[in-house]
Amino acid sequence: MKLFSLCCVLSCLWVAVGQITWHQLGTSEYYIHNGTTVNIQAAVVACASMNATLPRVKTTQIQQFLVQKINNLSLDFYIGLFRINPTPTGFQWNDGTNLTATESQFGNTLDNLGGNENCVNLRYKSQYKWNDVPCTTTMNYICERHADITVNGFFEKIVSSSQSYMLMNVVYMRCFSTAPYKVEASARMLDESLPYRFNVITTVIQPHFFRIKL
Repeated sequence: MKLFSLCCVLSCLWVAVGQITWHQLGTSEYYIHNGTTVNIQAAVVACASMNATLPRVKTTQIQQFLVQKINNLSLDFYIGLFRINPTPTGFQWNDGTNLTATESQFGNTLDNLGGNENCVNLRYKSQYKWNDVPCTTTMNYICERHADITVNGFFEKIVSSSQSYMLMNVVYMRCFSTAPYKVEASARMLDESLPYRFNVITTVIQPHFFRIKL
């Protein structure tokens, strides 16, 4: 068997300091932040740091799912809806689509008090119906991202083998309390002019490492 020299570039999941939990519904997953309260700008930045946005609660199913997750917290949470004009449906989601009458789940508190309530939250005192608030108000927030989106890490190692395949363990940059549900990895020739291509198969996923077969 010919000796190959490989440069493996592996994408792996990692977490920032402190383990966080994402709750999956369909093709989306949601993070419930119930720590330090922040204004809307800081909430948007915090979600973006996790490849996420404030959530678009466009269906009753999503509304009920989120309420179930936050119901015992007795807190208010920002969502990704913003006022664009003073009409009852004059709101726009953070993906650029306008709020429709069938999507609206505002409570009786929709009043644009002071003409300055341009952000929207899930209001605890209104059984988590939507409420308009000033964007400077500090509160908790929810983040949404596509369930397949991961935070990427980078691992590079030059290896060689005369076997028809090889196994390699890759240690996570940071460890999980439980094994991630998905890991993706790829490998390439150190000399990319060579015609060889490799299949990379994840065979084991653990909280501290994953194993690939080349």
